[in-house]
Amino acid sequence: QWQRKAELKHARLAMLAAAGWPIAELMHKNIADAFDLAPLLASNDRVPSILNDGLSHAHFPAFWIATIAVAAALEITESVAENVSCKLNPTDYGFDPLNLGGKTDEQKRFMQEAEVFNGRLGMLAIVGFAAQEFVLKSAVVDQIPIFFKPLNVAFEQLMTSGAM
Repeated sequence: QWQRKAELKHARLAMLAAAGWPIAELMHKNIADAFDLAPLLASNDRVPSILNDGLSHAHFPAFWIATIAVAAALEITESVAENVSCKLNPTDYGFDPLNLGGKTDEQKRFMQEAEVFNGRLGMLAIVGFAAQEFVLKSAVVDQIPIFFKPLNVAFEQLMTSGAM
């Protein structure tokens, strides 16, 4: 049961990261400018990762201390709560305001399997993003603009690069 819980936890993070990676590349400069901050993207407007020198742009050690402290606090509170209670489904946090989890047992099982499948896909996407940026030395949103930018911008970018 702890393996399923770990897989779902990583899957949920991967799904968020797969959505956040291109959004960060597209919106980071605008957000940084709005708050009068320096952009923290790696070279060639890539999201910071271990493979592209981007983690060196974070404010050390304050960023890492805060990140590790928040993660540790979440894990410790979850571990304490888990030792006190005995839940049949450890991944059910009781938060489903839109009732997306399904009403019947069959619907719930289908949604749980869909979450695992999409989570695994998210994990592969993140690995793919990191590998692409490492090998090609450019942002994911610039490599496949048709997925991430308005069509007129994507076609213009493809025409000027000679890809079409």
